[in-house]
Amino acid sequence: MDSSRLRTGEIVAGIGGVALFVFLFFDWFGGGAEVSGSLVNGTATLSHPGISGWDALADLPGFLIILSGVSGIALAYLAAAGQRVNIPVRRGAITALLGTLAVLLIVWRMFAGSPTLKIGVFLGLAAAIAITAGALMALGEDGFQPLVAVAGGRTRAASATAPAATPSPRPAAAPAKGASSSSGSTATKRATAKKPAARSGSKAKSSSSRSTSTKKKSSSSRSTTSKSSSSRKK
Repeated sequence: MDSSRLRTGEIVAGIGGVALFVFLFFDWFGGGAEVSGSLVNGTATLSHPGISGWDALADLPGFLIILSGVSGIALAYLAAAGQRVNIPVRRGAITALLGTLAVLLIVWRMFAGSPTLKIGVFLGLAAAIAITAGALMALGEDGFQPLVAVAGGRTRAASATAPAATPSPRPAAAPAKGASSSSGSTATKRATAKKPAARSGSKAKSSSSRSTSTKKKSSSSRSTTSKSSSSRKK
């Protein structure tokens, strides 16, 4: 037994179960008139005894109410012992069911039973509510959700009438890079094609200048030889 294993829901359910057994000893309903003593001697007394919970719950509905208290105590005990009943049901589901049934049966007894209600029936109703609430809290602490959202209905209609989202335009960075790379490669090809032409042009100019200089030298040498021969003849 380890009390640190107990959670809030199991503690509430266990306290509710113990309280229900205690409140069964209280008067739940008022009984009829009871005469005690002797009318002849003049010692007769009239009393209105009440009916305890144990006497009022002697039938099948009463047995189910008592069983809900046992279930609340068992839920807390098994949680403290670190055990559970080997059945394919969530821990606390049976206790929640029995506690809900006990609340409904006690309310039915309050309206369909004796018109005189005692304090015990109200305390018993509070104990049954505590058992039910503790069991539901234990189910919630285990991750159980009684109500879940279901797709469809208005949600589906709203999604059908909603305007379609326009796709965002794709970035044009990749084509631009490809175009720039192609234009760059074309420019480099043109530059490499122009370089040999420029070199051939410079070579032609240098050869023409060389031929012109040689022609000038030959003509000047010829004029010099003609002048020397004319001077000799004289």
